[in-house]
Amino acid sequence: MKIFLICVIAVLALSSACFAASDDGYQARQSNLDPLNARIAHFDVSDAILRDGMSELSLKKVDGLHLGFEEVLRERISDDPRAHNTHFSLHLEGKTVRGILDELCRSDVRYAWSKDGGTVNIYPRATTDDHSYLLNLWIENIGVHEMPDPDQALTPLSKLFPDQQVGYFGPGLGDSAYDKPWTASFAG
Repeated sequence: MKIFLICVIAVLALSSACFAASDDGYQARQSNLDPLNARIAHFDVSDAILRDGMSELSLKKVDGLHLGFEEVLRERISDDPRAHNTHFSLHLEGKTVRGILDELCRSDVRYAWSKDGGTVNIYPRATTDDHSYLLNLWIENIGVHEMPDPDQALTPLSKLFPDQQVGYFGPGLGDSAYDKPWTASFAG
């Protein structure tokens, strides 16, 4: 009986260790870490472009990690992004999310990253000091009332900046309506 209990305890301990080792986001979900300090056991991309790296990082399921990605515009949106972007391979072990973001941006130097509140934004480095760039413009205040979907929620922004191209892109197809109409106001 004693040997049976020891075997059961050993199997349970090994099972726990295997589950923890196979889950790259495990440490971040089990503690109150800043997501940028979470360690990722393995991060591998081969012949990748930056958005492939961002996709791989998002699959690590790090609690509290919210990624925003703005791609460098291509001459024609119909052009294959893989044909017009820097390719790289990264094989990283035990790096923090911060370290992985740094490596990704070193691999394609056209990009930079920054943290804004709870979101990490990856964006074209060329826009950093461009004061006419949409995401660098200052908004005193803006509000939306009873907006049914993201497309219509951007209308007030388009009216504030008629010379800017404003749009959104979301994954999947189909209905993008909010669960309930959205009302909010924001002040700069």
